[in-house]
This record gives sequence, C-alpha cells and structure tokens, in this order.
Amino acid sequence: MNVIKLFKTGHKYMKTCPTDKSLALSFPEIKIIFYIKAANKYLPPLIIAFFVWQFYMHSSIISTIITAIFAISLPIQGILWLGKRASSPLPLNLLPWYIETQQKLIQLGILAKKSVEKETIDLMHFMQLYKLSAMYLDDDYQNKYHN
Repeated sequence: MNVIKLFKTGHKYMKTCPTDKSLALSFPEIKIIFYIKAANKYLPPLIIAFFVWQFYMHSSIISTIITAIFAISLPIQGILWLGKRASSPLPLNLLPWYIETQQKLIQLGILAKKSVEKETIDLMHFMQLYKLSAMYLDDDYQNKYHN
C-alpha cells in the first residue's frame, strides 16, 4: 500500500472512529486517536521549547533537531498505523453484530441494500456502521455485543 494512501486512510479512519470510552477496551485505535490529538496540541510548543533550551543551554543543535524530528514523527506514525488498522479485516466475533446491525439499518431505510461480502468487511466499515447505529438505534441494541 502506498504511504500517502495509507496516511489518507488513517486520517479518514481517525475522523470516522467514535470516541466512546466503552470501545477503548476493545479497540486500541481509540486511545491512539486520543494520543495523536494530544500530540498535535502539545508538540508545537514542546518543539519550540527544545530549540529555546538548545539556545540557552548551549547544547548541540544536531541533538535538538533529531529530538524534534522524532517528536514530529510520532503522530505521523500513529496515523500510518491507523491506516493499516482501518484496512485490516473485522474480527470474527464482531461479524454477527455487524450483519445484524446492517440488516436492522436496511430495514429502517437508513442504509441502501447492497451486498457486502464477508471478506471485504474491514474495521473502517465496522466503525462507519457503529457510528450510524449510534445515531439511529437505541443504546441497548448498540451495547449488546460490547458488554
């Protein structure tokens, strides 16, 4: 898979994933998304602090640049991991919930009836369906397979 395509998929998956704390135990990407957002918020001032520290402490500029590049690469690595995770197949224990929820949303007229083969269902499809079920179905049905 192309790195740019992987990055775009990871970014889309980051926007698609719900931020339910109940899902954080089953899906590590919820925590990774939280860490990426925190890094995007706190890394720019931290990198500036690295360069100010280098100026006042007379340390090597090379070590400061390497540290800054490493710090910048962490959220990028997280997004690339999310892109890889988004295209991984859905675990078999979630497949019954996915099929049942898809059928229920088709019956309600929320989803168009389309044939999805079991081999093509990945975590991106699952998170999209989970988000739809959170909007249109009651909480008891939604939490049926998560508790």
